[in-house]
Amino acid sequence: MLLTTCRDSDAVAVVRRARLRDRLAARWRTTRLDGELARGIEPGTSAALALRARALGEHTARTALAQGLCLALSDARQGSRPPGARLPVRHREVLAAAAELDALAERLVAPGPVGARGLAEVSRLLRDGASPLYWRGAAENLRAVAVRALDGLEPRLEW
Repeated sequence: MLLTTCRDSDAVAVVRRARLRDRLAARWRTTRLDGELARGIEPGTSAALALRARALGEHTARTALAQGLCLALSDARQGSRPPGARLPVRHREVLAAAAELDALAERLVAPGPVGARGLAEVSRLLRDGASPLYWRGAAENLRAVAVRALDGLEPRLEW
């Protein structure tokens, strides 16, 4: 069951079953959906966004995101690239943002709710080869993205 907003009015919440089309979109369009969530679009505005936010918020997904951050930090601290790594992290930038990345990893595995915006931001950081974690030409620096993700992990309860 999903809680989404009514198409006619943002003030009305509707509970409905997720359709197969919505479940497939949430699985196949993760990059686009993560981008929308990271920009602050509310998960309840579409079934696919709600399903993606729910998937990112599951314990196993949160743990995997935290492990990804820890691997990037370990790689930068050791100055080497782990076997099987697709892209090398930018060691200097990772080390400069180490405190923020450590805080992100700790918050991801801490009990309690977290915001979808921050989860999506971390997912994009780890999965996008053009993110400041990997690419020198990224529009933002890694520390700024990590701070924004940490802020986005704070749950927003707007009634």
